[in-house]
Amino acid sequence: MKFLYPVLAFVILATCSLKAQVLQGIITDSQHKPVPFSTVFVKELSFGTATNEDGNFELRLDEGSYTCIFQCMGYQTVSKKIEVHQQNEPQVIVLPDMIYSLKEVEISDGGEDPAYRIMRRVIRKAPLYARMVKSYKAEVYIRGSLNIKKISALVKWVAREDLKESKIKEGKTYLEESVNEIEFTAPGKTRQKVRSIHSTFPGGNENRGSGAIGFISGNIYQPDAFGNAISPLAPGAFNYYRFRYEGVNTYGDAVVDKIKVIPKGDGPRFVSGYLYIIEGLWCVYSLDININEQLGMTIQLKQSYGEVREGAWLPVNNRFKIDADLLGNAGGFVYNTSIRYISLDVNPPDLKPQRPAVTEKTVSGSKAARLEARTAKMDKKAADLIAIENPSTSEAYRLARINNRKAELIKKDSLRNHHEYVENYKTVFDSNARKTDSVFWNRVRPIPLAANELSSVKAFDSLQYRQSARAADSTKKARPANKRIFNSFLFGGRFEPDTIQFFHTEGLLNPFGLSFNTVDGFAYKMGLSYERKLHRKAILNASFKPGFAFSRNAFFWTAGLGYSSKGRYKNSLRLQSGTGSYDFNNGGGSALLENSVASLFFRQNLMRLYNRDFIELKHSAEIASGLKLNSFVMASESRKSDNNSDFSFFYNDQREYKANIPDNPRYKFNNHRDLVTSITLTYKPIPYYVIRDGVRVPRPGMNQTPELSISWKKGIPAGGFDSDFDLVHLGIDHKFRTGLKGNFRYVINAGYFLNKKVVYFDNFRHFQVQPLVTGIKNFFPVVQMGDYYRYSTDSYFAEGHVGFRTPNLILKRLPLIRNRLWEESLLLNYLYIPEYKHCVEFGYGIGNDFYNIGFFAGFEKDRFRSAGLRISFSIFSQNEIVVGM
Repeated sequence: MKFLYPVLAFVILATCSLKAQVLQGIITDSQHKPVPFSTVFVKELSFGTATNEDGNFELRLDEGSYTCIFQCMGYQTVSKKIEVHQQNEPQVIVLPDMIYSLKEVEISDGGEDPAYRIMRRVIRKAPLYARMVKSYKAEVYIRGSLNIKKISALVKWVAREDLKESKIKEGKTYLEESVNEIEFTAPGKTRQKVRSIHSTFPGGNENRGSGAIGFISGNIYQPDAFGNAISPLAPGAFNYYRFRYEGVNTYGDAVVDKIKVIPKGDGPRFVSGYLYIIEGLWCVYSLDININEQLGMTIQLKQSYGEVREGAWLPVNNRFKIDADLLGNAGGFVYNTSIRYISLDVNPPDLKPQRPAVTEKTVSGSKAARLEARTAKMDKKAADLIAIENPSTSEAYRLARINNRKAELIKKDSLRNHHEYVENYKTVFDSNARKTDSVFWNRVRPIPLAANELSSVKAFDSLQYRQSARAADSTKKARPANKRIFNSFLFGGRFEPDTIQFFHTEGLLNPFGLSFNTVDGFAYKMGLSYERKLHRKAILNASFKPGFAFSRNAFFWTAGLGYSSKGRYKNSLRLQSGTGSYDFNNGGGSALLENSVASLFFRQNLMRLYNRDFIELKHSAEIASGLKLNSFVMASESRKSDNNSDFSFFYNDQREYKANIPDNPRYKFNNHRDLVTSITLTYKPIPYYVIRDGVRVPRPGMNQTPELSISWKKGIPAGGFDSDFDLVHLGIDHKFRTGLKGNFRYVINAGYFLNKKVVYFDNFRHFQVQPLVTGIKNFFPVVQMGDYYRYSTDSYFAEGHVGFRTPNLILKRLPLIRNRLWEESLLLNYLYIPEYKHCVEFGYGIGNDFYNIGFFAGFEKDRFRSAGLRISFSIFSQNEIVVGM
């Protein structure tokens, strides 16, 4: 028996050595210089990988004969039959320089570059290639490198604790590599099983490379394949790009045209680089594309494709590189993927035009019949366009749009009555995924490491050793979880004592908690909140926001206790109480920042305030799919307030603060008590949804239906409470897409005070208004040319806002600004109240999510009222800013 284990070990090792042999080598050019990141494709295995930056490759293959294709953009493709056995000599593959020939082409009377003829054919076929893959299973190796080139002095000072805790160091390279099983099912279901992974990335987060997987599914043909940038393969691409034909050559059996993509601007909405197109199939052979993203970020995407099935060319390796340089901080990510397709179900587009077959008619008037009739018309139009040998630009665009529209109709029809929840992207880790060492990775790694990555691997091995030593030493104590509670309370932040609860504070030293108004003078407040998970579907939360008004010499505060559930009805209940100064036009008047700046720097007080003590109970629930009920009851005592401060930095001798009285002829206000209740029903049809844990969840981006609302607000004159009124309100809010990037939205509100026996100004109907030339409100849906309180009413009203937003309308066509990440808007505002009759505004705006510039003209009582420029810095009204690719 003592010889059994050595014998078994020998047999296992011998079997492994017979099964997996090493094929390695180097790829060079004709000058014997390495060709980095070139492609090695094993045709029999549908397996593609890449060389490292030194041109080295290393594959482990079973013994046998393989057709290996070595290729790189700019070089001729080399195909070589290689016998793999136990003793393999290193391969030296020389790629001759590619010389592109300009074959005879037909030039139009206008001297059109032949690239446009090629790209028209590619664009009209792109929707078909985008849906070519029905399903596949693949083994994917992903390696990501993060290089921290520079950290600014400001970040080093502000985030010094975070940098120390995350072990982020300037000039260091971090590495993550993983072996994954990927299963894809059209249209967008992806399952990733991480079989093995190791990472030295800071922060302890693994599997950062999952985002790179999205580039291996043929999605390059989708109109949104490049994020915010416009795809050169999408309908309308000729409006944004010029294309230049740079020659043709043969790569194996494929005749490939080289097309240069030249953007008509330099901003983040454009890409640049090269497309290599296979003639006849009119699909991508390879690509090298750069995206100039916003905020100092540049993205480079390189993909090489292989014919994994006849007529089906799919990515076999990818290089995804991100470089960032922002405010003195510089670094970059590089992801390389190696793909082996294990199983594949594809439907390559038929090159021959086909007329729709005549089928038996479905029952007239049914949804199926209407869909069949619509798709049949589309098929007929598509067949006519496919039959055109050399399509015009408009014909290519029309065919692409028809194919996209048909796919959308079929998808919506299939999903309308299919409500099974399917998680689009799911990642699971093998139980042994993290139990791997350097010997394992040296054996399975298809892309050899570069020099800087080798140092990261050594650091990883050293870290594993130290962690094992610490785990073995039971005398070592874990780092306390609450070590930063003092910093969180003092400067703001989040403190998590465990996984089911957390505290959040705005900080005792919070500069954004300081504000100024003429009633309170300088006021300072902070906020504390607490949240606890009661179970998987319920959360308990509490908040307390204290403050002090220095000129009034008074404390003010708000405190609340809430409960919310993610169950079937999504119940939410909150009890809240407080005291302080409140704007009459709460939510539609001046923001604290706007009023503070206007008062301190220009001696103009914008807000009109009153003092209120209150206690209220709010409840919300989704009583049926898309039908929500919101209600509240509030008891309050409201009191008049006067100006208590005359302070400002400037204009002390030139201007006087206005009295704390709203500019409205119907203004009426005395000290009073209110008992107010409100009930609101909102309904948004949700034809496309899934059922998850017994709850209906809308399918993202598919339910472009209007939201309808009806509400009743009642002032109850009972038990010492004064107000007595009834307000009924109807509303509709509808937003939907128009074209590839545009969207259209309209908001309509109407209301009537059925009873107005006792209505004080704080219970009037107020509107969102922005009279300032420079403010922080978005342009929509806001009245731009009136005073904050001018239109407030206790009678009947009608309000409407219409907005159309698109990335390319009028000014964006000008060369000077077309490279900006801006969108243009056409706006229409309408307001009707008895005092001023019809109030109409027309506006045009241009900008983005951070700021907008616009011009508006207003009319009142059918006569011109005013016109002027508006600048909105909406970045200051947002709680967070998310920047994405």
